Amino acid sequence: MQINVINTFAAKFIFVVIALAFDFNVFADNGRKIDSLYTIIKTSKNDTVKINAQLKIASLLMKEDSVKGYHEVKKAYYTLNSLSPNNFVFRAFEKMAKICKNNGMFQKARIYWDLGLARAKSEKNPEWQARFYMRIADHMQSEDLSKQCITYFDSALTIAKTGDEKLLSDILMKKGRAHYDNGDYKTAMDNYIESQRLFEKNKWRSEEFGHLLHFIGSVFKRQNFREKALDYYEKELALAREIKIKSLEAEALYLSAAMYGELGNLDKELEYEQRSLELYRQEGREGSVALLLTNISHNYASKGDYKKAIINCEEALEILKRNGDISKESFIYRSLGSYYSKLGQHQKAIAYLKMAMEIASKVETKQLLYRSEITEALAFAYSEMKDYKSAFNTLLEHRYLNDSLDNQSNAEYLSNLEKQYDTEKKEKEIALQKVELDKSNAVVKQQATQRNAMIAGCILVLIIAGISIVAFINKRKTSRLLSKQVNEINYQNAIIKEKNKDITDSIQYAKRLQEAVFPETDVLNTFFAESFVLFRPKDIVSGDFYWFEEVGDKTIIVVGDCTGHGVPGAFMSILGHNLLNQIILEEGTIAPGRILNILDKRVTNALNKRESKEANNDGMDMVICVIDKAHKKLTYAGANRPLVIRRAEQLIELKPDKHAIGGVQDSTCKLFTQQEINIQDEDVMYMFSDGYYDQFGGPKGKKFKYKQLTGHILSMASKPLEEQKKILSDAIITWQGNLEQVDDICVIGIKI
Repeated sequence: MQINVINTFAAKFIFVVIALAFDFNVFADNGRKIDSLYTIIKTSKNDTVKINAQLKIASLLMKEDSVKGYHEVKKAYYTLNSLSPNNFVFRAFEKMAKICKNNGMFQKARIYWDLGLARAKSEKNPEWQARFYMRIADHMQSEDLSKQCITYFDSALTIAKTGDEKLLSDILMKKGRAHYDNGDYKTAMDNYIESQRLFEKNKWRSEEFGHLLHFIGSVFKRQNFREKALDYYEKELALAREIKIKSLEAEALYLSAAMYGELGNLDKELEYEQRSLELYRQEGREGSVALLLTNISHNYASKGDYKKAIINCEEALEILKRNGDISKESFIYRSLGSYYSKLGQHQKAIAYLKMAMEIASKVETKQLLYRSEITEALAFAYSEMKDYKSAFNTLLEHRYLNDSLDNQSNAEYLSNLEKQYDTEKKEKEIALQKVELDKSNAVVKQQATQRNAMIAGCILVLIIAGISIVAFINKRKTSRLLSKQVNEINYQNAIIKEKNKDITDSIQYAKRLQEAVFPETDVLNTFFAESFVLFRPKDIVSGDFYWFEEVGDKTIIVVGDCTGHGVPGAFMSILGHNLLNQIILEEGTIAPGRILNILDKRVTNALNKRESKEANNDGMDMVICVIDKAHKKLTYAGANRPLVIRRAEQLIELKPDKHAIGGVQDSTCKLFTQQEINIQDEDVMYMFSDGYYDQFGGPKGKKFKYKQLTGHILSMASKPLEEQKKILSDAIITWQGNLEQVDDICVIGIKI
């Protein structure tokens, strides 16, 4: 016995060692791949090679550190902007979106699809326009926006109709699925059949064709044509075996099994479910394994074998708990409660049914019917235990849930009743009209003698009507003129509203572009012990911006405050951001004073190219810090923006040069200098625009002021930086009160 224990322990120890060695080899292998790809980026002169290498690095890093991985995606995006649009550029946009989507960054994926679509539109490339429309629509459908996504599918379909048939078939299939999710089965089937014709015409025997057969079968199933649905599921099964795709075969077996069950062939259902389960186990698809185990338990229960049903349910429950899929646990608990109740173990049944109800109650009316079924089973279990009070109360709850369900059925019944009443009413009206017609025919002869008198009376009426019409026309002219003026005003209002909506949509799109350009704030935490970025634009887009990068063994951090705010400020921020990329990343300039001098000349040149008679006074204030952590040195340069360092209980303030970047001042009179200071561990640096302390508010509606900001910095010295961010944010919101925000706000704090 002791020898067996030792052998078991030894076996486990060897397994752990092998697993650790395997993981180490995987990480080491990834490290070697990343180093090789960085070497390619440094040595290659071909931008397409560099972009491909950067995207491969991003995919590898995403598995270990999503922040660093996304940083590489953004680097690829910067390089991509310098290339002329072609198929490679569009594929790169698609790859960037795919990398983000595969790692759960769905909003960032949407940004790159939007950017790709904008590029395709500007280049008038219909194929890639259709592809990006389809990707966006597919993403919206996955987010349960089934109605909204149809507009994007329609755009993709309109553009793709004269192009690539493979793309067209994919769009039709996905669009059909959206209509199916909305309950529009007729339109869904029209799209599916058109897609099927393309697949069969081109003899595409692929996994996508298998999914299409599945979708068509599901429409027939919804309409209760079970034999027809089974026919399509069996076609999918035959195709899966022909092209040897196990996951597709498992799906087809699962769908066919459900149809055999509904048709009453429980043995065939169980055979197909067990074969599907085996394939899903081989594929490692635990969610599907849990689903199959649940269905198999229902099959055993239908045959009266509740013990086997419970065994399968418990295995399914264990998988769902392991994967954290709580929403589906309710169905398992409900099944277990029913099975234990059938076995006479009512106490255990009630415990499981209560757990099912607890989870189901967290979901709104989607599971109203399911909760009704749970209460019915609970009432039965209480009754069997002679707990009639609990049974009665649960039965009342069951009745309430049933009444809620019946409301919808009653509404449909009343609608049908109303239609039936309208039909009967019209039939009666037709019958009455027929009777009246018979009566009128009987008195035609009597009316003939009165005709001449009636004609004379009509002429007299016409004369009187003519006089009235003349008076009416004069009055109507005035009314028409007034009505025309009102309609014109309404029309102009409608145009203004539409233009306002277009402008707002464009600014929202500009915001997404600005967010895509700005660096991720989480990256700062990879450079320093602690950090925060407090960023509050006055409008949708901002004239304040921040920029940081690691260049060699130095970290460069910039805060810029551009002239104005909103859209004009945002344009200036993009200009500043791109010029910093050129000066620092492309040209390798890292001395802050020199960076400001070069930036000043380029901003001035960019804004005064047309040599306008009125000099352009637009520009920006800026603070730049270059931090050498290895040698504990900080080099600073500022254009109207100071740097504040908190060291223990004192503040060190580095004064800026008193002129801005750009503007009308002669550049020969401007020289930006830099200062160098030794830094210590636990030093905290604060960089900010003037928007924070220029905010009006407080009891007297005055400015917050610079002195009050530095006082806050000293008072919260002992707090973590993330808490300091909250303190600063709460302080400015409280100070502002009901007043309007006057400027963009940007504050960055960094702990060495």
